[in-house]
This record gives sequence, structure tokens and C-alpha cells, in this order.
Amino acid sequence: MRSAIVAALAAVCSLVLTACGAAQPSPAPATTGDRFPVTISHAYGETTVPARPQRIVALGYNDIAIADAVGAPIVGALRNYSPDGTGDPNLPYLRTPLSEEVLGIEEEPTGGVNVEKVASYRPDLILAVSSALVLDRATYERLSGIAPVVVYEHSLYGSPMQDDARRIGLAIGASEEVEALIAEADTAVAALRAELPALAGRTYLFGQARGDILPMVVGEQNLSTVFMRSLGLDVPENFRNAPATNALAPGTVGVSYEQVGMLDSADALFMTFAAGDDRARFEGNPLVRQLRPVREGNYLPLSLDQAIALQAPNVVAVRWLLDQLRPALQKVASPQG
Repeated sequence: MRSAIVAALAAVCSLVLTACGAAQPSPAPATTGDRFPVTISHAYGETTVPARPQRIVALGYNDIAIADAVGAPIVGALRNYSPDGTGDPNLPYLRTPLSEEVLGIEEEPTGGVNVEKVASYRPDLILAVSSALVLDRATYERLSGIAPVVVYEHSLYGSPMQDDARRIGLAIGASEEVEALIAEADTAVAALRAELPALAGRTYLFGQARGDILPMVVGEQNLSTVFMRSLGLDVPENFRNAPATNALAPGTVGVSYEQVGMLDSADALFMTFAAGDDRARFEGNPLVRQLRPVREGNYLPLSLDQAIALQAPNVVAVRWLLDQLRPALQKVASPQG
């Protein structure tokens, strides 16, 4: 895959899978009535937003989703990546789809972001709380020469989704609206748990078929693990807190096809794929076909959008993501699951 967006968001061996922040979100900050100026501390120092922004450029998927959901004025945004370039440029869970003109920002072929393209939108705020395009101080400083830039607190996807949402809400002057989004997400999770109480105590695995290796996301602080635990699911005991193997990211364990029987310990199996032939190779493998979750119908291949939303959840995507996972979750929670 060419795109670092996929490398950082969709590939299981990516930055999103590094050890993340505390599983429990921080309490809601004391309200300031969204008065400006507001100063926000982050990984590269502090950013002051002098006034309520009127022209926002959003460089991360979660930044886009949250700003869009509260009706913030997005004038430029990162285009939703599709491997063949023919997919929907909008995220599937956006409340209000963005125009082609707005969705004009893509990762550069050599990596990173086209700073001149960002500048062409004449932003007065650049949101990069969830951006894999702003991963170093040099890029941050170049963008800061255009407009105030708000990034992640410590590291990309290093905080609970609720905290990242609040950071975005504070920057755009929509803290109350963001608290409502957080409440909606929490309510959706609680409703699914009440609907499917038998999920509690069941196990799952989430990974990717990537060439000869099947990286599985198992670290307890990975955001996908935190999210699935909120539904009552956990990784199997034989994977729990297992050390990373080879050059894989912390919290990720690589399984070879010869070791694929290890996946039999999961009640449900969710997989994404690095390339088109990886799915055919995975599903055609005779050892894979013998896995318990595959034989019992509790295996779900994930689309790129689904995988990204599970690897890096945001409060806007939660209801959509639960709908995507619901058929598999219902089977796992059934008496025969």
C-alpha cells in the first residue's frame, strides 16, 4: 500500500497499535463557556486559539468526524483513503458529507502532508489530534506558520477517544456539543451490552493478514482492546499481554500461518487485509478453515473503513461501528455462539 494513512491507521503493525493511554477517560473538564482565547497543551508545547475558528482544516479522520458532527466550519479535510482510488472520499459515518472541494487533502507520495495545499484553504485552525500526517515537530512547526495547530496530548491515539473528542471540542468552541456526542456513544455501548449480556466473558481476536504474518492486536491499552472490553469482550488468555514479536508494534503479536491454530482460542475473529490477495490466501488456508470461530460462523472480514474505526474509535463512529459488528456479536452472544 502506498498510503501512510493506511500504514498508520489500517495496518495492524502501525502507530495506532502502539501502547495507548489509560483505558478510562478523564473526567469532563470544567466548562469555560467556550470563551476565547483558549490555550491547549499538547505533545509539541502549547497552542492558543485566539477566537472561535471560522475556517478549519482537519487532518485526521476523528478530527473530521467530530468537527463535522457539531457543525464546525470545515473548509479543508483529509480525503478518506481507498486503495484503488474509487471509494467514497467521505467517511461512512459523517453526519453531513463534505464536498469534493473540501476533501482536497491527501498524503504526499513520499509521506506527510502538502503544507502548501493546507495553506491554500486559508485556515484559522488546523486540527491534527488524530492525524498520522503530523507526527514530528518539524511538520507541526511548518503548519503552525499557517494557523494555530492542535495535536494529540502525548502521542497519536495515546488517549481515550473521549479525551481526544474533548480536546477537539475545546479548540473549536463546541465543548457542550462534544459532551453530547460522548454521551451518545456511551449510551450506544451501554445499550448493546444490555441487549447482548452474554458477550461478557466471551473472547475475540482482531488482526490483519499481511503477507506471511498475521499481526494480532492484543495489548490491553490498545484502543481497539479498550473498546471491545467496553462491550464485555476480551482477548483470549493465551494472547493476553503477550509481548510483541519481531519488529511489530507494542501490543501486537505476529502469528505465522504455521501457528494459526493459536487463533482457535477466540470465540470471535475479526480480520482485515493488507492487500487483495491476502484475504484469498487467509480464507483459503486449510488451517484457517478449521479454526473454531470460522467453523462456527463467528469470523467477520472487515472493510478498510470498519478496520480503521475499530483500531482508532471515535465517539461519532461508535454507533455505526456497532451496527457493522452487530451480526457477528449477536452470534457470539447466542446460546449456540
